Amino acid sequence: MDQATIDSISFLTRSETRVRLLERLLDEGAATQRELRVDLDTSRSTVTRALNDFQDRGWVQNSGNTYRLTPVGQQIIEATRNLAETVEAAEDLAPFLRWFPTEEFDLDITALSDARVVTPSEGDPYTPARAQVERIRDADRFRAVFPSVDIEGTRLAHEQITSDALEAELIVSPSVKETITSGEFAPLFREKLATGRMTVLEMSSDPPFFLGIADGETVQIGVEDDEGFPRALLEATDERVREWAEDLYEAYHAEATVIPAEAF
Repeated sequence: MDQATIDSISFLTRSETRVRLLERLLDEGAATQRELRVDLDTSRSTVTRALNDFQDRGWVQNSGNTYRLTPVGQQIIEATRNLAETVEAAEDLAPFLRWFPTEEFDLDITALSDARVVTPSEGDPYTPARAQVERIRDADRFRAVFPSVDIEGTRLAHEQITSDALEAELIVSPSVKETITSGEFAPLFREKLATGRMTVLEMSSDPPFFLGIADGETVQIGVEDDEGFPRALLEATDERVREWAEDLYEAYHAEATVIPAEAF
């Protein structure tokens, strides 16, 4: 970014009045100086100075004391709004983005503006994991990629599947396969598989995060720290996120192999 661009951004954003004035012209169209003063509830001198500066930069034009955006001014205020939305989304998503490998996965941050992020609470470090499990209770169909597994979620899935309330397809890491084919997990999985309402596949490596798709509508992305503790769970319903999740899930599925019932 060159210095002239940085100077233009600084000129606009260091004054709330300048931003609001351009937004007013973008949203409502042409306006007189008086209308702008009333709408922005600010002084004549402030509005006059801002309009003169905008005209000098070619962002606003004046015709008969009526001001309107130029094509350049329109592009600038629209881009500023987009930047503001991105900043707001990034700040809201910070606990999730800290642990999500954005450099490896092209997930559009703006598509997450309405997403829900669940983080550990002071009294319960496993709050994200519990929120992840609760989605299973409400779903009719659940597909997921598991980098880790817990007995609470396994028992809930067992209850839902064996009562004909849920169909599930799980893709697990090699380490998760070892866990679920032994100990207290194995009989639960045997019973779930016996219903014909669940399929379990093994991928060749550990996935970098949990990915769940509930009823083809809600996407869950769970991230852990280096010690394996859940740090955040993101839930989103934006169509762009769903398409991204479906494509990623299908890529994992294409490389995974079904684990036979006798393995349990």
